[in-house]
Amino acid sequence: MVMAMYEHLDSLLAKVKKKIRTEFNRLGAMGFDELNVLNTKKVTLQMFDRLLTANEKAYLLAAIEAYKKAEESAEGAGFVGEETEIDLEWLTAVLLGYNLVTGYIYGREAERKRLRLNEQILTAREYDDRGAFNDSLRRSANLWWTQTLQYGIDVVDQATLQAYRDAGVEYVRWIAVQDERTCGECGPRHMKIYRIDKAPAKTHYGCRCRLEPVEKEEADEDSGAD
Repeated sequence: MVMAMYEHLDSLLAKVKKKIRTEFNRLGAMGFDELNVLNTKKVTLQMFDRLLTANEKAYLLAAIEAYKKAEESAEGAGFVGEETEIDLEWLTAVLLGYNLVTGYIYGREAERKRLRLNEQILTAREYDDRGAFNDSLRRSANLWWTQTLQYGIDVVDQATLQAYRDAGVEYVRWIAVQDERTCGECGPRHMKIYRIDKAPAKTHYGCRCRLEPVEKEEADEDSGAD
């Protein structure tokens, strides 16, 4: 991600990505004799708890920074209001919501991923298939990273919107990154102005678009504002 609003998130998630690699490598080093039904459940439960904790810490720091930057952006456009405290309670509420991009709820999907990994490990153990075991770990690690990154983007976006709303912003402008990767849905939205409560949700993984505050006078002048 190249947009400034995501730079802090990128830095935080780089450390999280290393932790994901470490956790799955540690699991991959275990012998099949250690991975019976009860121990596999215990090991994966503990591992996913650590992964969830690492994400939570990164998300909270990223959200606080995003809120601060968005607040500064709103002030620069002439908007000032009362602040919301971006804390663990705020973060939990965001993660408990249904996500239109992923199509699931963060915590529930994390548990499904853990249970699926359990099943794959035990199946590989039953057939003494280290290749299948290693493949399952790689797929699971990649899927977890995809979920981790996407929800990091969402947390930053939600913190940004929270700051705008708190400052009294009524209109926002959609800013798309204009390059060869810009999709057919985001491209036409570039520079379009929306009421903040009607701004469209992102529609795909890894969307790099952002919203910026717009003064009401400018929105009124834009006959195409939604």
